[in-house]
Amino acid sequence: MIKGAIFDVDGTLLDSMGMWRTFVSELIRKYGGNPEDGVDEKVRYYSLRQTATFLAENYIGCTPDEGEKICLSETMDFYANRAGLKPGAAEFLHTLGNAGVKMYIATATYRPLIQAALEREGVWNLFSGMITCSEAGAGKTKPDIFLKALEKLGTSVPETWVFEDAYHAVKTAKSIGFKVHCVYDETEADHASLLRQMSDIYSRDFTDARIENYL
Repeated sequence: MIKGAIFDVDGTLLDSMGMWRTFVSELIRKYGGNPEDGVDEKVRYYSLRQTATFLAENYIGCTPDEGEKICLSETMDFYANRAGLKPGAAEFLHTLGNAGVKMYIATATYRPLIQAALEREGVWNLFSGMITCSEAGAGKTKPDIFLKALEKLGTSVPETWVFEDAYHAVKTAKSIGFKVHCVYDETEADHASLLRQMSDIYSRDFTDARIENYL
């Protein structure tokens, strides 16, 4: 029976990945640079800290800490005021919470951005905590963030589900034994066939999510 759930946010709970699709190239232009071809794809799986460091070292001419502040400033308005949950997500989170399932956030995005969006959507208090890739010390190509979230939940791998949208994250979670519900996102359309094969559940959104599917 499901006792714990580890949720990615961007592309999984929040319909927010579209903003990130051109974020880096647009920010480079804003600061007077000329982005290399494919730069947004190059940093596609970077954490916000990694993205900030890349920009600082290659384009903006500042420290990584200053780059992180710039990224936060540029994105806060979107998360605080416009980023919305995917269909059925709020209802599903409340269902899990009412059933006593403990939930934790594991995200590559800066902590204040995620909190701002989920507070506005009224679901922030359903989670027992959050860990970012920067805090875990590695991106989701490595298992650290999932294992640290699991430790915080106090549940075991067999009774904990991971909810993700990205191929590299699903691959990592499956490699350490988690059951995975993958939610489709347009930015991962090129991996859709593989994700469907790898995941225990694969869906467009949370509209048809039922707790009995995870028992």
